[in-house]
Amino acid sequence: MKFSLFALIVFTAIACSKNDATPSVPASDTFDETKATLLREGTLVGNMSYAVAGKAKIFDDSGKKVLLLDNFTSSNGPDLRVYLSTTEDAAAFINLGKLKSTTGKQSYEIPGQPDFTRYKFVLIWCQQFSVQFGKSETK
Repeated sequence: MKFSLFALIVFTAIACSKNDATPSVPASDTFDETKATLLREGTLVGNMSYAVAGKAKIFDDSGKKVLLLDNFTSSNGPDLRVYLSTTEDAAAFINLGKLKSTTGKQSYEIPGQPDFTRYKFVLIWCQQFSVQFGKSETK
């Protein structure tokens, strides 16, 4: 039993090393939302274990779809990603990439032409451990 607990502690320490953590310096983003059309938006909330806050906004920018995280903050963790998902548990999702920062305004280009009535959840997701940090349902 002692070996199992020790192995778990070592694994957790390695898995959550600072090298895997998301940068915490505020993201600087050049996306100009005043030149785009707002399609959907929602408020980001954390789950019971992690703090996430801000607005998730989806824009049409001359045919290109963009997700903007505005006034954004998040607890830190390893391998944090931004997903556009059909469900809160990421059963079917589009991976928009690594979270750029745990704070600040940041944008992510949305590939293809997803149906936003189906892909209506924005998730902050720890890909390594398959854990939701926060979510927003956009309307």
